[in-house]
Amino acid sequence: MPRVLVIDDDPIYHKIIARGLQPMGYEIDVADKGETGIEKARALHPDIIITDVMMPDISGYDVARQLRREPEFAMTPILVLSSQTGLQAKLSSFEAGADDYITKPFEPAELAARLTALLRRAENVKATLAVRTVRDEARLIAVHSLRGGTGCSSLAINLAVGFYSLWKLPTILLDMNLVAGQVALMLNSTLKRTWADLAHIPANELDMSALESVTNKHESGIAFVSAPASPSDAEGVTSDIISASIQLFRTHYGYIVADLPHDFSELTLAALDMADFILLTAAPDMASIHAAAMALETYQKLNYPADKIKLILNATFPKHGLSKEKIESALSVPVAMTIPFIQDAFVEAINYGRPLLAAKPEEPVSGLLEDMAFMISKDIHKKTKPENPTEAWQRVYKRYQARRK
Repeated sequence: MPRVLVIDDDPIYHKIIARGLQPMGYEIDVADKGETGIEKARALHPDIIITDVMMPDISGYDVARQLRREPEFAMTPILVLSSQTGLQAKLSSFEAGADDYITKPFEPAELAARLTALLRRAENVKATLAVRTVRDEARLIAVHSLRGGTGCSSLAINLAVGFYSLWKLPTILLDMNLVAGQVALMLNSTLKRTWADLAHIPANELDMSALESVTNKHESGIAFVSAPASPSDAEGVTSDIISASIQLFRTHYGYIVADLPHDFSELTLAALDMADFILLTAAPDMASIHAAAMALETYQKLNYPADKIKLILNATFPKHGLSKEKIESALSVPVAMTIPFIQDAFVEAINYGRPLLAAKPEEPVSGLLEDMAFMISKDIHKKTKPENPTEAWQRVYKRYQARRK
């Protein structure tokens, strides 16, 4: 018997909802204030929550936000009731973490249908999480640079899309630039929950339920965790939380891509230490190459194996850049991939929130990124032809065959 908590200060709607749901076997609890509703939710652990927007103490949006910060309510469906019919009211509901929205007055039959759909969706998610495992730990790719503007985020996003497109294995992108990360923006996704929502949980108490509560899904198939909305929100996110999160993610995903800050902070070092590959990005200018040299020197002091480091050259401007040969000579490291200058392509992808590899997989530069994802995939994947090859795998194989001729 599904248990529903109704948070609304209007007793008439308590009766309307009860009249519509009780014949269907729902058990109904009510609260007439937002704070009271939150307390009842914690005590009763309902299967679904209905909250009005306008209440005497706090709004329904605040109710949704507060509950979503608590891991035990990460998967609990929340439906918002409101007398407001505008688009902004709907957007505010979803941004607060609600799963659905319905305007007053409503037909009890419509409400019942919405609740049935939300409960079914929640059960499917729980079932998926219960059976989803990966036989071996995820491969972790860290994208790093000591200088901004070298395309770290674009590379990280497209590689994550590439891994998922190739293997259809759970793939997650971690925006670890906590002060100014832009992954959510570049994926055209609204910020619901971020790393900041884990700040109050001790690292040793983190579990997958808490991590799933801050994990978002993109239409390309990848999952991602967003950087906080403001720098002040990032203050409580420690390197211990990041390390513990990565360790947990590694048991539930096939591939992890971490977009790192442009520094060697404790948080950055935690990811670099655990990474299977470090992709060091550089642009063909003196300042960027100098920053790359400092990064490589630090990697050496940290005793990272040379084959763990891949130098990615991003031609961020059309003319007068240093040649690949001069850069390789200066750094004593071969360039693993050169991303050519393509006017407007990456800017358009960022502005419209459509990763290049997802929006235009047939473009030559997308082929480079896809090939790079294949090259740093697990050996068990790239050395065995999939039983059902994806379109991405077939594109990579076709390019490989063409190069052999």
